[in-house]
Amino acid sequence: MKKIAIITTHPIQYQIPLFKKFNKYKIKADVFFASTHGLSSKIADSEFSLKFNWDTYKNPLKGYKSYFSKNQKNTIFDFNLSFKNLEKILKRNHYDAILIFGWNKTIYLKAFLIAKKLGIKTILRVETNLNSKISLIKKYLKFCILKVYLKFFDYFLYIGSLNKDFYSFHGVPKKKLYYAPYFVENSFFEKNLNKKNLRKKLNLKNKKIVIFVGKLIDRKNPHDFLKLAHKFQNNKRIHFLIIGSGELNFYCKNFINSHKLKNISMLGFLNQKKIREVYSISDLLILTSKYETWGLVVNEAMASGVPVIATKESGATKDLIESGVTGYSYNCGNIKELFSHFNKIILNIKKLKTMKKNVKKKIKKFTSDETIKSIKKII
Repeated sequence: MKKIAIITTHPIQYQIPLFKKFNKYKIKADVFFASTHGLSSKIADSEFSLKFNWDTYKNPLKGYKSYFSKNQKNTIFDFNLSFKNLEKILKRNHYDAILIFGWNKTIYLKAFLIAKKLGIKTILRVETNLNSKISLIKKYLKFCILKVYLKFFDYFLYIGSLNKDFYSFHGVPKKKLYYAPYFVENSFFEKNLNKKNLRKKLNLKNKKIVIFVGKLIDRKNPHDFLKLAHKFQNNKRIHFLIIGSGELNFYCKNFINSHKLKNISMLGFLNQKKIREVYSISDLLILTSKYETWGLVVNEAMASGVPVIATKESGATKDLIESGVTGYSYNCGNIKELFSHFNKIILNIKKLKTMKKNVKKKIKKFTSDETIKSIKKII
């Protein structure tokens, strides 16, 4: 049986399905976590402005071998997040390859150097694309550093078209690139729920439901969503829901109150099982972000059978949004364009019904299985 070491910061809900699936493909996966963040204590997320634990899995560590760094003093947000005795364990276990989930922490750089020293194949998987909003000077410096650094990796997993373009831009040859589509656990969101009871609970029995899901921060740009709700405030057949929390929480509430909007509700932060319930009764997701490396809420929505209107600045848009088929894309801040696309979907019952079928078909190809198939080819 082939063996792979996976290096990451902490148990992340979206990565767990991948770790659990390796056994199915006769690959032994050992995952090295620099932190127990989110396991033994509630996650403190400054952008959500609250503490919580994800509720997707009862036992997120079941189904694979896990190692945790001992006596870790740094938080997951620190560059110096590392893993003690990493070289000793990697050397002892004789891995065929090492999969590294980033470059912005000491643990990633340390793992890369150890792998090179021990002659282990290196595989890099990051989410970055070329749309990030940084200054030209920073972009140039980043380009110079990465162009050299990436030469030393053996293989790369790209999560989508824009991520692939990022690698190509930095000189990574095509033969080193392997497709590993970004995914959520589709089956989790496909679960049949009692939709009538859920609609009744929210007092939205006969309304079209339009949702925003995300942190209430400037980058996520809930402003466009609020403007959309304001535009359609007199249409009593449509109701807007904001799911999330963050520093713009007061701004959103103030906007709703000052414009006397009765067609929008703020549900606050909802964990995965509760979000799944809201997706199941929703008709449309609006992703308004100024920038996203991907935007996994698109995957979640589509797995739930919900079409999407997303900004062109979001990484998932190029791969998942087919105009008029699974949704529409618009330029962030172009409210007129957003209104136009919204009308095409929400007021056309036949089109909406067709789109709901299309998104479920589209998302079936975005699974953890595709990632493992690529890794299997590599090792």
